[in-house]
Amino acid sequence: MQTTRLMAALMAGMAALAAASAAHAYSGRVKSACKRDFYKFCPAYKVGSPELRACMRSAGGNISSRCLDALADAGDIPRKYHSSQRKR
Repeated sequence: MQTTRLMAALMAGMAALAAASAAHAYSGRVKSACKRDFYKFCPAYKVGSPELRACMRSAGGNISSRCLDALADAGDIPRKYHSSQRKR
């Protein structure tokens, strides 16, 4: 139950941030840290595109800790939404 709420909060946070910064490009660090996640979950979308951001949001808790850390450090997601979500 708590995992479901955490996932909902993570998705809401990423959606709100993406809506606020749709034109914001991923940093080099995020691109590097998330490259495997991009190709694993969203291979059909161009890096930096709104479609890729939407696809990554739908991947939610399946995203690697390395990618989540880079997204949080870049301010793309709130750190509190992924700190207990670490899978790898």
